[in-house]
Amino acid sequence: MEAQGINIQDQLREDYAAFIEWANSLSEERFMAQVDGKWSVAEVMQHLYLSARPVARLLAGPRDVLNQWGMPETPPREYDEVASRYKRVLSTGVKAPASMSPRLEDVQIGRSDMVKRFEGVYDDLIRAVEVWPTQELDDYCIPHPVLGKLSVREMLYFTSIHTQHHLGLLKSM
Repeated sequence: MEAQGINIQDQLREDYAAFIEWANSLSEERFMAQVDGKWSVAEVMQHLYLSARPVARLLAGPRDVLNQWGMPETPPREYDEVASRYKRVLSTGVKAPASMSPRLEDVQIGRSDMVKRFEGVYDDLIRAVEVWPTQELDDYCIPHPVLGKLSVREMLYFTSIHTQHHLGLLKSM
């Protein structure tokens, strides 16, 4: 699937690979440590996993399930438009909902298992997208906790943007 010169499957692959490569370069202590009360790398990885998992499940399941959220209410937005909208919402101080927030027991499974789980959910998402006709990505919506209803394509863009956002924050700490 390409739009705005972006193949979203390739972009998602690059995003999660960059996150894993950077995370694996850290000591175990740095991987698990919170800095200034912010989530640790392990907690961020779990947050990204929790965020991508429902999208992967919805896209792999029957499309009829998506009918509950209706049709898109706006013309399709491009990658940069979704990124700009997300950045504006972040500037309001919004935080992740509890359902997308890591729990201590979720990050104590060990780095290797966390990485496998994280990589697996992104691979599941990429595989699910491969069977979607490109046009249908704009025909169905998925609710986002702070951005409202997004088309499936926009939700895929968001997943990429979200992954990059958190990696950038972690690298700056």
